[in-house]
Amino acid sequence: MSNSAAAAGKSGFKAMFTLYLAMMCVGMGQTVVFAILPMLGRELHLDLLVFNLPFSDIVIEPRELAITSLSALTAFVFFVVAPKWGRLSDRWGRKPLIIFGLFGYVAGTLAFNGVAYLGLSGALVGTTLFVCLIISRAFHAVVMSATHPASAAYMVDVTSVYERTKGMGKLQACNQLGVMVGPALAWFVTFNYLAPLYIQAAVALIVGLLVCLYLPAIPPANTTGRKQAKLAYFDPRYRKFIILGFIIYSLLGMVQQTLGFYFQDILAIDGVRAAQLFSSAMVVSSIAILLAQFGVVRSYSGLPMGLLRIGLPFMLLSYLLLANATALWMLYLAMGLFGFGMGLTGPSFTASATMAVESHEQGGLAGLIGAIAGLGFMFGPLIGGGLYRLSPSYPYWCSALVMTVVILSLSILDKSRKK
Repeated sequence: MSNSAAAAGKSGFKAMFTLYLAMMCVGMGQTVVFAILPMLGRELHLDLLVFNLPFSDIVIEPRELAITSLSALTAFVFFVVAPKWGRLSDRWGRKPLIIFGLFGYVAGTLAFNGVAYLGLSGALVGTTLFVCLIISRAFHAVVMSATHPASAAYMVDVTSVYERTKGMGKLQACNQLGVMVGPALAWFVTFNYLAPLYIQAAVALIVGLLVCLYLPAIPPANTTGRKQAKLAYFDPRYRKFIILGFIIYSLLGMVQQTLGFYFQDILAIDGVRAAQLFSSAMVVSSIAILLAQFGVVRSYSGLPMGLLRIGLPFMLLSYLLLANATALWMLYLAMGLFGFGMGLTGPSFTASATMAVESHEQGGLAGLIGAIAGLGFMFGPLIGGGLYRLSPSYPYWCSALVMTVVILSLSILDKSRKK
């Protein structure tokens, strides 16, 4: 084990637990807004926006796409800056950037909530409100995106090659758990549409303080302080994992961003009730993630790609069930299958990719993987919002089709290697 691993090992459970909390907090922060933004956006009348193009008679009515574009913008900013934070963590150390991202999340949330409050009170309306929301979400994404790549690189630093699959599996399971738990906070819209975001900001503040106290600092991987060459997205060593990650997170973004609308429209209920039921569905997904992690991943001793092949069919079944859902129990069952599949697939491609690069490149790679997740969350909501305009079930039929192609492609590749 390296000196970095020995340094982290001194604090044992507390150190690892705070790292897991940090990654879980990142997942929560990325998706808590997904659960409330559809209903919040309609409350702010963003779906009624009309844009008149200058010097023409063209009128654009984006409807729900105006709401999902806010999430897409956040994801795009994350895609741009996450690799930079990853490379900086190689030079400056992991812990400072983990802390910066957590406290930055608090500041970004307060900025977004301030703008949204002005919109709810009527002080900001229309295009002005929309632009201010975009600016606040962009700022939020820039500062909070430092935590994910730094946390992932920290785990690589403190685990041996033989322990890495399980270590990254636990870390990514915590991230995926956060991804599912975040929307569960939507239950608190009973008090106020912005209450879930304030609660998540408080969680980020507490986790940031715990990281300050209990996570040991380890020496930077790049001790020269010089800039390392940028890793290419399509480096042959790990490009297939980048592609897989993009597809998985695009479908995740498509599903999560449209489900708020779906619950409200399929069940014919108001926004508050839809947020509460969506919150409950996310709890079901979170439980399924834990079952996958503790029931399968912990006892799994094969190559991490094997977990991917097990998990993808569960996700395919969830998409098909969502596309045909007509009752609440079907939605819950679909989200349970979805969570179980994500619990298996999430850690697999990440752990596989880390074994393909050197130690001084782990921060850069973690940044790329985080960026790919951000890119997926950018395209997913945009495509999902556009498809939802055509028919509420189209995002899920599209997801099922893409997942079928992925499963068949992996099967064909396996057969070609065996020949």
